[in-house]
Amino acid sequence: MKILLKNGIAHFLLLLSLTFALIRLTGEFVLTPELFANSGDPLSGMPGLDAGVLATLEKWIYISSAVYLMIKLGLITLILHTALYLFHQSVPLHRVFKITVLAEFIFLIPAVFKLGTFSYTYPEGNLLDWHQYYILSALTFFKSVPAAWYYALQTLNAFEIIYWFLVARGIEQITLMTYDKSLRVVLLSYLPALLIWIAIVTFVSLLMYPSTG
Repeated sequence: MKILLKNGIAHFLLLLSLTFALIRLTGEFVLTPELFANSGDPLSGMPGLDAGVLATLEKWIYISSAVYLMIKLGLITLILHTALYLFHQSVPLHRVFKITVLAEFIFLIPAVFKLGTFSYTYPEGNLLDWHQYYILSALTFFKSVPAAWYYALQTLNAFEIIYWFLVARGIEQITLMTYDKSLRVVLLSYLPALLIWIAIVTFVSLLMYPSTG
């Protein structure tokens, strides 16, 4: 167990478990057949089959969320590890991975808030309301934008900024650098990568679904 904690694996498993729990609760209380019906997009064309279709969809969400989380944390770890190397800081990869995992917990806060308040904020909510609802994000102020820009505006949120500072604090603790220099590492490595990723996702969305632009 000490090895798992040291390498960040135990923290990752906890993060994954909490993510799965949120997915389960979301499927139970928010993304119900009724919500899809309110959106004018029922899950199936046959009465009584919606629950089965939703259960299958939920399984794919579990798988895709796990894969996404592993890829995301893995790429961020490699980016930060490379940046630290360029700043002449020799740090084991597993230590960088651990701080990226620990900082990732900050994103559970808006997810929990969204789950807990959506039904009260939108009593007759639909899928569009669900996709647009993200506290302290730029999307809150630009809800009339095309759907292809939702991801970019949701990513620009207060919790994302807090994440930068948390990662910088973690880097400070595993290196000999000051906090200011650690933050500089984050801003010069992670931030450009994030902007490139947002641009790619937005471009692909426009390419695959031109109507959303």
